[in-house]
Amino acid sequence: MRYEAYLNTVNFRKYDYETGKMPLKIHYIMNDEEYFSYLEISVRQTAEMVTDFLEQFNKDIHNKIAKEGEQIEIEIANESLVRQQFHNYLNRLISEKNSGKKKKGKTAKTMPSYLDIYHELQDISFLPKNVQFFLVLNWAKKYYDREDYHKAIDPLRKLIKLKPEYGLGYKMLARSLKKNRKYDEAMRYYEKYAKVDKSLDAKLDLAKSYRKGKLFDKSEKIYQDILQDFPEDKEARIGITQIKYAQNNPDYMTILEQLHAEDAAWVKKWLIEEFNFRIYISSKTSMKPNQAARYLGYEKPYQLTQMAFRNEVPSHFNPTKARISFYKEELENWAKVCNRFHLLPEEVKLYPDAIANETFSINDIATDEPSEEGRNNGKKTKNSTRVEEILKKIREAKARRLEAKGNIRNNIQIAIKDNNSGGKDQPVEEKKEATGTSVKGRKKEPAESIAEIEHENSDQTAKKTAMKSNAVGIKKKRKKTNNNPTSKKTVKKSNVNIDLPSETEFLIETEKS
Repeated sequence: MRYEAYLNTVNFRKYDYETGKMPLKIHYIMNDEEYFSYLEISVRQTAEMVTDFLEQFNKDIHNKIAKEGEQIEIEIANESLVRQQFHNYLNRLISEKNSGKKKKGKTAKTMPSYLDIYHELQDISFLPKNVQFFLVLNWAKKYYDREDYHKAIDPLRKLIKLKPEYGLGYKMLARSLKKNRKYDEAMRYYEKYAKVDKSLDAKLDLAKSYRKGKLFDKSEKIYQDILQDFPEDKEARIGITQIKYAQNNPDYMTILEQLHAEDAAWVKKWLIEEFNFRIYISSKTSMKPNQAARYLGYEKPYQLTQMAFRNEVPSHFNPTKARISFYKEELENWAKVCNRFHLLPEEVKLYPDAIANETFSINDIATDEPSEEGRNNGKKTKNSTRVEEILKKIREAKARRLEAKGNIRNNIQIAIKDNNSGGKDQPVEEKKEATGTSVKGRKKEPAESIAEIEHENSDQTAKKTAMKSNAVGIKKKRKKTNNNPTSKKTVKKSNVNIDLPSETEFLIETEKS
């Protein structure tokens, strides 16, 4: 009988310097199943190590699957690829071992401790579908097990495409998406998981997903269906308790009492680690941190806010406004549950007299955005916070700096224009309007202004004519003395002579521009 083994990964553990051997853990696929082998090879020439490895691997497979007296044939799929990758890796591993690099007394490791025969970026479409499935599953588990859920998403998507009936793939993908805050997509995969798997765990996961998504009607229906088949299931019962609590239904306490009578330790642990003490109803009584602190008997608000950030008390944090808030109904129910089931070392006491003369607003739970007054051009209102005030001051200071830079830039441009128009000794005048007002503010008659302009233009024309005549004379003089090497300014670079203009030519070109 013939078997074909697809080698997937080889894990290298630390060297055994006493025996001079290298322990290996091999993962391979054969007959639609996964297998693991543990081997040891002696450290010597690389080619000999590769041959020794393949011989031991073949022998280990025979020992695992061959029955007594049965003749079987083992073939390692893509053996040339396995030999080449294993040979190259051993060369690099041994050279690193012998390089003598040390880090804090230990050999520095720059290479991974495992070898993937088929890596993620490689096209594996030439392999059988069942082998592809196990390879992709191994990639996904590598990330999923170390809680790198972002990298686990892509191989899990490939996994369910290769095997749509694999329910665990949907569960792992849904959880990875949820950890990356893609809740809507995660819920769809929980639905597919329950549809494909049809197990109790799949139904519980879907009901929990609906409950956390605040789809309480759908969640409660699944919990009730579970209780018809499994009346004593504690997770379904505590799930219904959570829904009733979230809707501020006092019946939640009856179910908690029953569960506590059956398994007090389990209920207490679940309430501390899992229970969500928030209430989702149409309206709730909002309390500021200082009001909530006085209601619970704390001297300073920060004592309560520290508990809130440790999730020890129900609270709501608005990241947009950097504000934490509390609700009276949530604090009352939380205190009631804590005291009844002894969740805290000390009893939680409420002090309604401390806030008897204060007014509270009724806030809709779905509205965490600031009011229209709070959005009114950043003006300080009763909804504004200390953070908003600081941000407003920062923006105003930035605007003043930008305005100052703009003024400096404009002054520089004006100075450049003035300098180009007539130099330091010439008076600077603004654009003359119809009234002919000068910089000094004295009004001139139109005829007088026109006469001055014509006089300035004639002076400039005379200057240009004189400079041009001088330039023509210089050019003629250059033609006469063309053979004289001293009459021309040259710069020699790379065997090319470049004529440089004289000072007069430069002035003429500047005047033209």
